[in-house]
Amino acid sequence: MRKSLVALTALAAAAALPAQAEYHYGFANVYGDYLNWEQGAEKVERPAHYTVGAEGGAGFDWGEIYGFYEYEKLNMASTDRSQAAKFSVHYKVVGDFTAYAQVYNIIDNKFSSEQNRVIGLGYTGLTGDNYWFKPFAGIHDVSAADFKDSSGKVIDANGFNGYMVGWNAGYKFDVAGLPLMVTNWHETELARNDGYAGAQHGETGHNGAVGLWVDITERFYTGVQYRYFYNKLGYKGYGDAMIWRIGMHL
Repeated sequence: MRKSLVALTALAAAAALPAQAEYHYGFANVYGDYLNWEQGAEKVERPAHYTVGAEGGAGFDWGEIYGFYEYEKLNMASTDRSQAAKFSVHYKVVGDFTAYAQVYNIIDNKFSSEQNRVIGLGYTGLTGDNYWFKPFAGIHDVSAADFKDSSGKVIDANGFNGYMVGWNAGYKFDVAGLPLMVTNWHETELARNDGYAGAQHGETGHNGAVGLWVDITERFYTGVQYRYFYNKLGYKGYGDAMIWRIGMHL
């Protein structure tokens, strides 16, 4: 029932979008990442891997959308690889207050697969020519296939999974004529269900990254992200990693 409600709400929001929307901005990138779990402060004992991906977003008078797709662990056997995708939307309701929804899906051939759905409220008014801060809060629903707890036992983590609050933020600036950008995305999961809490080592978890980006040319860019998490990604307590990227603006 909860899954149907989330899906119907998302469809209703999509159907309500104006036929003649005013376009404000848009971007699209393709990229390659190298993720090293041992370069962070915690030195998480997991193998480094390569990822290729694509992302894009756009803003309109009614709100904004964002999405990405990644094919992960290219340096590993096909049975160890995974795929991840996300789609999010802010739909303006009153002024800069929005109806917010996101879907994040990961398919991991070796471990578990899951889909996370969030629907709630957001705000897009904290923006300027060179900065943005866009928070959200909502209810969290999850579907998990072959999800395992810390002992390796398959458990049921499906259904209502508490709440999620988070944000997306960024700041653009120049240093000696070099265009730079700092970004941060963050998500906090609260009041997780018993199954998900057992698999992720607690009722509360944090997930996010801080990135520093530079445009090498008008077409190519590079950057590094400090990836952090707490009781998330199947890891107990605080963990981190570094992600090195080379990408191209489309």
